[in-house]
Formats: sequence, C-alpha cells, structure tokens
Amino acid sequence: MLTPTFSDGQDRTTFAPFVLRDCRDTDYPNVNLQFSDHDWREQHIGDDHIGDYYLNGYGIQGLVIAARQLAGLEPIADGMEPDSEGDTCLIYFTDLDMAIETACLAHAMIHDPAQRSACAALAADEGYDDI
Repeated sequence: MLTPTFSDGQDRTTFAPFVLRDCRDTDYPNVNLQFSDHDWREQHIGDDHIGDYYLNGYGIQGLVIAARQLAGLEPIADGMEPDSEGDTCLIYFTDLDMAIETACLAHAMIHDPAQRSACAALAADEGYDDI
C-alpha cells in the first residue's frame, strides 16, 4: 500500500492524479479524495468517455466505487460519503486508513486501461455514476 506524504494537509503526488486531503483538524473533520484533473484525463485516457461511460466527476466517482467492489470491499462503506459534483470527484471518509486504501485502489485503477474499462462497465451496471 502506498503511504501518503501530506504537505499542508494535502498529498498531490502519491495518488496522482487523485489528491488526498487530511482535514481531520478542521471544523468539518474528514479525509477526502478528489479528482478534478481533466487535463490529465485527456492526456492519459484521451476521451471523456470509456465506451458510453462519461468521465465527469460523477463518472470518476463511479470508477472509484467500482474499484473498491472489484477489490472485494464494500463499494460504499460506512464512513464513506460520495459527494461529487459536475467535473469534480469528491469522496469523504471518516477514517484515514479507509481513505488511503481507496486512494491506492483509485490510483492503480486510473493508470491501468484494463482496470478502468472493468470499473466503467461495473459502474454503469450498478449506477455508481448516479449516486
């Protein structure tokens, strides 16, 4: 498992293009995983779709949830709150370890075309892009 390196409460490199933010010492304590780097998506995936699956914020969120399921985890576990909007994937966690585990899965998935395709198919079937 990858280990985050937080600088000013954020890790922009370990799980890139995802960003992991540790906000546990704020008024709204959580750890959150975010994806909004659509330039990266365009450079590495080349399209805003995988087949018919749209890769906006909700679509990326669906890929992450599907990656959890394909790894044998509860897709949306207690302590995990998907909160994506428009072009930004945003998932909140109450537990740092669950956030790191999910960030590792998301990072591996987004870099592997076969995993992305499998997650897109599962996310479309389960409606994970519409949560």
